[in-house]
Amino acid sequence: MLNIGMTELLTFGIIALLVLGPDKLPEAARFAGKWYGKFKRMISNVQNDIDRELRMSELREQMQNEMKRIQELELKMQAQMQELQQQSHSAIEQQQQNSVTENKNLFLTYIPLTQQKYSMLHRHPLASAIPCTNKMETSVVDTFEQLPELKVAV
Repeated sequence: MLNIGMTELLTFGIIALLVLGPDKLPEAARFAGKWYGKFKRMISNVQNDIDRELRMSELREQMQNEMKRIQELELKMQAQMQELQQQSHSAIEQQQQNSVTENKNLFLTYIPLTQQKYSMLHRHPLASAIPCTNKMETSVVDTFEQLPELKVAV
């Protein structure tokens, strides 16, 4: 701190002895030691305060950087959540559209008007070969095309 060598201290002690005398020199040395200690403690406190403030500013800076990172991650997560919601909505809409097109592509079911007591008859390529009897009339019907039909979508 103060770059004082041994010769400077010796000359300072001799001057103090001549000025103060041998009676007051020990009291003056204690007084100077007290003030030197107080001065040294004050300087070390100031240095500690400065170091503490520097660490606090570094911590604040790190905390702000982390907060920015957290906000960026939050924005990314919100964007991903919105994308997932849009994908789920589009998947639901696509399913609904597929179900509508499937409903449009369903086979038509034919219900003969004259044979209401029969259950629903589905058109099949082999249906023309199956003999169908009409219990109301005693005649045999060779194909379903001969029957009057009602088209009903299921």
